[in-house]
Amino acid sequence: MASTSASVFVAAAAPPPTPAAARRSARSANLASRASSLAARLPLRAARKPPALSAGRTSRRVCVAAASSDGEELSLTPGKPKTPFGEMLKYYLTMEPQLFQTAVDEQFQKLAGLKEAAEKKLSDSQSDASAALDMVLYRRMDEVKAKENRDVLEDLMYLCVLEKFVALQVPMLPRMDGVVDVESANLKALTDGIHSREALEMVKEHLKSMMGPTATAYSNAAVKMSKLQMTQVYAASIMFGYFIRRVDKRFQLEQQFGTLEDEVPTEAGASVDEETLQRLERLFHAAGEQEVPDAPAADAPVPKRVQRKATLKEYVEGFDQATLVETANVLSLEAASLVERQSSALFGDIKELQTQMQAVIGEDASSMEDLMKRISDAVQGEKVDVLTMTVGTQRRAVLEAVAYGTFLRDVETHVDTEYHLITPARVTPRQLGE
Repeated sequence: MASTSASVFVAAAAPPPTPAAARRSARSANLASRASSLAARLPLRAARKPPALSAGRTSRRVCVAAASSDGEELSLTPGKPKTPFGEMLKYYLTMEPQLFQTAVDEQFQKLAGLKEAAEKKLSDSQSDASAALDMVLYRRMDEVKAKENRDVLEDLMYLCVLEKFVALQVPMLPRMDGVVDVESANLKALTDGIHSREALEMVKEHLKSMMGPTATAYSNAAVKMSKLQMTQVYAASIMFGYFIRRVDKRFQLEQQFGTLEDEVPTEAGASVDEETLQRLERLFHAAGEQEVPDAPAADAPVPKRVQRKATLKEYVEGFDQATLVETANVLSLEAASLVERQSSALFGDIKELQTQMQAVIGEDASSMEDLMKRISDAVQGEKVDVLTMTVGTQRRAVLEAVAYGTFLRDVETHVDTEYHLITPARVTPRQLGE
């Protein structure tokens, strides 16, 4: 397998399910698995199953204290601002929170004014030959200034996302290396306090999808995995949070404006999950399954059809492939950069982790089973960077990442609507892990 890409390494850690096994798990996974898979494929290909479960022996240990309710400083992400203004904002957020929002608003307004002035200067140069010559001479200076402004904008957006975690009184995870030992956090605040009821159902299914068999393990059970795998899971969960916020807002708007097909037919007595299962079953059969269900008896009664409200899951299921890709893509270059910034802050450079894994397992795997065995051996022998954490910490990491992606979409929407500052992603952002 000479051309095995690094993004396959983790996904290959578990054999693909058979169609029959997929049907058995459909009641718990439902449509969210499809959305989670899409989110994972866009920025990276995330793991669905840890390579191994064990306490393991590692050389480093990371600890962080959870926030208390008596006003102690909350733990923020290890991500660092790029600019002096970003450093000042982080100080305000942690030490002088009453100054934070005013400083943010003023800087957004300043950046909007600078952008308007730059656009006017460009427009004037197009109608004035001498001004056009000046623009050529000073182009490099303007490019440097524009880069500085983009860095400030990214820092503004980043700190606005972190401020939302502070508002929830939820500490963020520290840099993850070796044995990750963190105290418990309020996971309820990372779910109920952020998502709508229907979006929360899809978040729960995404959590199960990302954790695989550890989803039902005890919270204090130990899990060992490569750092590359956890990086991919975290970044994919950020993208899922971004995606679920976009589609949930769109779903609510269509309901308000009456453009949504509110009523959908289902068999009498069937639950929402059962109806979703029926639709997923059709997808499994369409994918080429050979098993054929028994035909109903000729005298079997025709089930009655009833009407009920469409769900968010069914709304997403109704998307064609082009719509799914469009809604899952990051809209701005700033947001794409902040996805990578947060993931790198927690786990390090994903390219370096990929290179490390590639060097250890080689490129000559003869089969998928051989590839998975090499990955498992590399993790168990700690030939690559590994993480050992509790299942509870793994669960918290996924939920934090989903919340981060959700908040990132909220901030991006605000900046675009109020200040028109974001830079559209003209092409699909470079996918992490590819």
